[in-house]
Amino acid sequence: MKPFSEMPASTLSRVRYLLSDIDDTLTEEGVFPPVSFSALQNLRDSGRTVVLITGRPAGWCDMIARFFPVDAVVGENGALCFYRDGDRVCQLWHDTAKDREQNLVRLHEIANRIVGEFAGTALAQDNPWRASDVAVDFAEEVEPLPLATAEAIRSRFEDHGATAKVSSIHVNAWFGRYDKLSMFKRWLKDVRGQTIDEVLDISIYTGDSPNDVPMFKQFPLSTGVQGIENYTLPSADLPAFVTRQDAASGFAEVAEALLSTPPQA
Repeated sequence: MKPFSEMPASTLSRVRYLLSDIDDTLTEEGVFPPVSFSALQNLRDSGRTVVLITGRPAGWCDMIARFFPVDAVVGENGALCFYRDGDRVCQLWHDTAKDREQNLVRLHEIANRIVGEFAGTALAQDNPWRASDVAVDFAEEVEPLPLATAEAIRSRFEDHGATAKVSSIHVNAWFGRYDKLSMFKRWLKDVRGQTIDEVLDISIYTGDSPNDVPMFKQFPLSTGVQGIENYTLPSADLPAFVTRQDAASGFAEVAEALLSTPPQA
């Protein structure tokens, strides 16, 4: 990973899409600070498209799409995308409502067993607003557990046939082979009429944890906040750049650099 400060101004001036994770990328100690909200607004005002891409639940994503200065939000690690069309919020889903309902029953049965196996974990408090996945809390509202425990939980979900990813606070699990990248591609094609290849060199993705790897690997300008260094990821899974500071302060480095470099006409 190269220091983000080494990204050339000529590269920054080409950026039209700001894509970002939320937890521990835009937030700081669990709080969404004013600097992050202002950065999103200012980036949109500068003519950039802003898309948030998160593991957080559908209920939260509906609120974010309605009230945050964003063009779209991908949620539940790619299960859905909510986006604005004028005054309306429109929805894209990977699965049908029937499939989502059936999958949630199975996922909660598995998650309850796993929580019973790993002392100190709990079902995440945001689970009631989830439509397609389940989250096990290992570091948000429980005493933080080692990343090795999170990886063991991920493995247990996979033993049950689920896809699972580790974030900075949760282990999320779902049935299906979608991820953050696949739903972003769908939104891009269905709503913007573009392919991923058309936006690769004009997009920055910011993130902080293993569930961001599909995005890190796809985008040449992918940027991790400093906390990405807490994970022992293979070099091929790391972002191209890393900020000097962590979490919202690291994201602020990216936003300030973009906002100080006017987009090319």
